[in-house]
Amino acid sequence: MILVTGGTGLVGSHLLFHLTSNGTTVKAIHRKNSDLGRVKKVFSYYSLEYERLFGKIIWIEADLNDIPSLETSFANVVHVYHCAAIISFDPSDFDKLQKVNVEGTANIVNMCLAHGVKKLCHVSSIATLGKSKGTMEVTEENEWNEQDANVYGMTKHAAEMEVWRGSQEGLAVTIVNPGVIVGPGFWQTGSGKLFQTAIKGRNYYPPSGTGFVAVRDVAANRRGSIRIRMSQDILAGARVFARMRMNTGSRNVSALSAAVLRLQGRCLSARLQPRLQLLP
Repeated sequence: MILVTGGTGLVGSHLLFHLTSNGTTVKAIHRKNSDLGRVKKVFSYYSLEYERLFGKIIWIEADLNDIPSLETSFANVVHVYHCAAIISFDPSDFDKLQKVNVEGTANIVNMCLAHGVKKLCHVSSIATLGKSKGTMEVTEENEWNEQDANVYGMTKHAAEMEVWRGSQEGLAVTIVNPGVIVGPGFWQTGSGKLFQTAIKGRNYYPPSGTGFVAVRDVAANRRGSIRIRMSQDILAGARVFARMRMNTGSRNVSALSAAVLRLQGRCLSARLQPRLQLLP
């Protein structure tokens, strides 16, 4: 049995689609007031049988910080995809980020250890990687420096430390560090706001640069994706850096979004099936 946390988010919903499409038995955690309809909407982008596939998910109401509900969720689970997290760069949200991203991850690790889970795949972020000098690209070898980090990066890095702690205690783990994840289904939140900003025709240049990756390249059966990392027989403590090379320093938001849309081969009004490619 597979358990997915964050199943109502961008990565989690796409992962659930690919798991159910392959006939995998899967549980998914959701909070009391979460909108399961958004997950079904994502399924409808990719299959005419979305109702049937959605119906194969065993939904469990649970919270990352509610141990009794997690105990119920972990019954008969052998693999866990931990996709749940809060994304915010507002310093005033630090306590909330700490509670969910760090303490919640610690609880998931502890549950995996207590229930004999065979492997945990943790979805982290490039926000946990140190900066590079000049125009050098960031890689997973960059040294972490808290002084350069925002509150989101700080809590995601602390979450990784909990996963590595689990590894030291005998849990097989793998960590994926995606760039900015883009994809359909969540247009009003997170990276989806990029398209909303672009269509308004605003024209300004974000500083520095970042990496982008299509959500299907993170979740689906692609080289370096979380599904591939889970299925491979690798040593505990493996890590993969998922990103698409794109420097935003010389692009305004409209041009950047247009480039992403061209790569996806769709327009804003169409059903999107991202085609961004995962770099080696």
